[in-house]
Amino acid sequence: MKVLITGGTGLLGKALLESCSSRIEIIATYFGNYCMQDNDQVKYVKLDIRDKNGYINLFKDYKPEMTVHTAGIGSPDFAEKNKELVSQINLGGTKSIIENCERFNSKFIFISSNGIYDGRNAPYAEEDKAEPVNYYGIIKLKGEEITKKATIPAIIVRPILMYGWHYLFERSNIMTQSISKLQKGEIVYAYDDVYVNPLLNINCAASIWKIVNENKIGDYNIGGADRVSIHQFVSKAAKIFNLNEALVVPVQQGFFNELVERPRDTSLKTAKMENELGIKPLTLDDGLIFVRETQK
Repeated sequence: MKVLITGGTGLLGKALLESCSSRIEIIATYFGNYCMQDNDQVKYVKLDIRDKNGYINLFKDYKPEMTVHTAGIGSPDFAEKNKELVSQINLGGTKSIIENCERFNSKFIFISSNGIYDGRNAPYAEEDKAEPVNYYGIIKLKGEEITKKATIPAIIVRPILMYGWHYLFERSNIMTQSISKLQKGEIVYAYDDVYVNPLLNINCAASIWKIVNENKIGDYNIGGADRVSIHQFVSKAAKIFNLNEALVVPVQQGFFNELVERPRDTSLKTAKMENELGIKPLTLDDGLIFVRETQK
């Protein structure tokens, strides 16, 4: 099977490439000031998601049977400050990819977000109403809407806050950022009024590959087993990595002078993930221990 992965060097893209079966041939696009080396299974192409002609030529030459669209900007504050740019990338890029999927007959997986929910009625199942509270969530929801109108088989995957090892040249996540600070003896301020069920990137990738391999269709909320505050999450990471938990200081929204509101609790129900995909959500302990034991 030929699979195209956009955003192939991001946290989820990296996990997808590290966990794919040997029978899958992958082309992975990325956009950054670095060069990736091809291997026997993966071919990398540096390509801006806004480059419509570039993607038309890529689809024409490669003819992917499945496209997993992970590329996009993931910061709510950046989205609020750069609405036009984020719309071009997160929404315009998604439209372009779907058009190519339709033209070249590729199935499509859109990576959405828990950010489509308002945080007032957690935990959220796939059929629960989406009511985003910031521009980032609004754009993700619009991406879902155009995905549902696609004329090819399309799937929506909503991962919650992900953690895991990222490429050093890519954006850090809350776990790696916090561990780095704690290792230097720095204080880490973390929300004690924002709740999620954190998701190991490898666990999310396993869910996506199950969708691909079993030709699933529909919406899937993907999360971990434990609902915790961000403060509890970072404190647990400190404990697992034998770092000073006292340096993890609880704060509430507003402490960082955020531009936009974060939903208070977007923890996700994982029944569909478990029952239809057969993927067991990892406990926070198990996920963080895995991360600790696989550090390079």
